[in-house]
Amino acid sequence: MRVPDFELERWKFTRQYFCKYDLTETGVDPLTMRDLVGNEIFDLKLDYVTTNGDEKLRSKIAALYKNVDKDRVLETTGISEANFIAANLVINSGDEVVIEAPTFLQTAGVVEANGARIRWFRLKEEDRYQPDLEVLKELVTKKTKAILLSHPNNPTGSVLDERTVKTICEVASDVGAWILVDEVYRGIEFEGDFSPSFAEYYDKAVVGGSLSKVWGLAGLRLGWMIGPSEIVERGAAYREYTSLTGSPLSEYMATIALSEPTKSKLVERGRRLAREGCETFSKWMDTHRELFSWVRPSMGVIALVRHALLRSSPEIADDLFKQKSVAIVPGEVFGLKKHFRICYGLPVPKLEEALVLTDDFLDKQLVVKAPVR
Repeated sequence: MRVPDFELERWKFTRQYFCKYDLTETGVDPLTMRDLVGNEIFDLKLDYVTTNGDEKLRSKIAALYKNVDKDRVLETTGISEANFIAANLVINSGDEVVIEAPTFLQTAGVVEANGARIRWFRLKEEDRYQPDLEVLKELVTKKTKAILLSHPNNPTGSVLDERTVKTICEVASDVGAWILVDEVYRGIEFEGDFSPSFAEYYDKAVVGGSLSKVWGLAGLRLGWMIGPSEIVERGAAYREYTSLTGSPLSEYMATIALSEPTKSKLVERGRRLAREGCETFSKWMDTHRELFSWVRPSMGVIALVRHALLRSSPEIADDLFKQKSVAIVPGEVFGLKKHFRICYGLPVPKLEEALVLTDDFLDKQLVVKAPVR
């Protein structure tokens, strides 16, 4: 398998660990070990664990969904492994796959490496990045092996309602297609119930999740894949060629995180940071209407921002990083020119510091081209 360069991660890798203000990230401010566990962790035996994951933990993951039991859950090393396994189990050379754009391109890269024929389904700013279901119906044919989505969407922050999820499931069902969905942002809605999961409505849906976003526990590298039981069984066998097993330390801490009252506290903390960050960033955007526009996200900690700057997005983002130690993501890594993806999930004081430095950077640039529409 020869995978294409994952441009987003290539960009982040050379910047996010070397800046003071990381606005490339996609989760809330991370927790510390002290925040989560007590002294009993020192008695934990650091041995191998089961390939499919701890049974108690899988039950708690299943409880995050309607009509899902633990036998439909495969523990993975982050959602990246879940996406990788799902794509390799379902997609083969020559298969036709419909993929939304913009989206998180990891799974698309695996699909491309597997030799699939990709048909792109474009989300439009004028539609507030909601899918045009009539266009989707035209793209999906009897040859379509799978539909690939990220939901809630990365990088736009758009969320599908239950009716739209069900309709997409019906479109797939009509041709017997799979639906593969990166659902890592599920749970970081500003309020209310978790977003509807495709795994709750379609028996040929394979979805991934992790503790990286609303939970603030990206460092645990604890994710999961949910699908039909036979896919989960095949996924466990496939995992023997990738990570083999998870970490007992990560499983232990994940079980605590998904147990009450910690579970509710972490979700509320993550959502509070998301709400506060979005409000702060929205106020900043209001003062820069001559330069920037956006569709304000209805969830999460990332914003897709259109700009009217003379120079290219990578050039501007690179200079902002070098001059002010503020890292943002140029839209080109999502196939979008004249855009940035900016994370506002930092604690408000640190986010405000980053935005002040960004203002100082912008004031020194001859960058205005034309008002943003």
